[in-house]
Amino acid sequence: MPRKIASGKKKQEKREVPKWKLDQVKEVNDWLKGKKVVGIVSLRGLPSSQLQEIKKRLRGKGEVRVYRAIVLRKALEKSKELKQLADRIDGPCGLIASEDNPFRLFRFLKQNQGKRAARPGDKLSTEIVVPAGETDLPAGPALAELKMAKIDVRIDKGKIVVSKDSPVAKQGDVVTQQLASALSKLGIKPMPVGVQLLTVHEGGVFYEPQVLDIDEEAFRNSVVSAARNALNLSVSVGYPTKQNVTLLVGKAHRNAVNLSVNACIPEKETIGLLLSKGTAEAAALAGMLSKKGFMP
Repeated sequence: MPRKIASGKKKQEKREVPKWKLDQVKEVNDWLKGKKVVGIVSLRGLPSSQLQEIKKRLRGKGEVRVYRAIVLRKALEKSKELKQLADRIDGPCGLIASEDNPFRLFRFLKQNQGKRAARPGDKLSTEIVVPAGETDLPAGPALAELKMAKIDVRIDKGKIVVSKDSPVAKQGDVVTQQLASALSKLGIKPMPVGVQLLTVHEGGVFYEPQVLDIDEEAFRNSVVSAARNALNLSVSVGYPTKQNVTLLVGKAHRNAVNLSVNACIPEKETIGLLLSKGTAEAAALAGMLSKKGFMP
């Protein structure tokens, strides 16, 4: 009888998913139902005590829930609307849900963030620029270390001075040991400590932090300026709106008065102006005649 030759390949058995994991995926999906605003938040480097404090402050505004990354990913992949959020899971993350709009939610989380020193391996969420100015560092080995970190420094009166604003890292860069040490010496703490919103979904739209992080004062000023420019344009072209109709009527009245006076058309409203105009012209003519030797 011919021998059966073993292929050396074992049939891979399909591993059964633990019940606790399935239960948590279902728990996440049930919790997400009907939520107006849902986002992914990073919890990297966040102490547990600070997370609990932020959860307390969020009461009435939203809720943060923390699960293992694999549970979050599986739960979000089951949601047709929120599937894209799964792509932003990176490291320790959680879900945040709120009835508030994404801009207010982002502002709240940002206002409740602190700062810490950069550590080697940290991924930067913003560009780092070391500002020009004096430091408390004496002349010595630190000068060479700062220069190696691309900081424009010099010695002035025995102390290290940053000559000009020095960009040392871009958004998305990973902090090196050299950069972390240089920033620490300068007392610069660029790493936010808090619940950081990575992306958020509302009504079919995904909002990134760079969109949500707006200068409210500058935005308010730009809206006021745009409204003022629109009002001026509508008045200039004579386009009537609820906001400019009073201005247009006033402008039309002034134009009518000017036309009546310039064309010497006497009207009840312009007769006084016409008499004043006639008097002024007569006085001017008398002055000219007087200079030429004609007595009035």
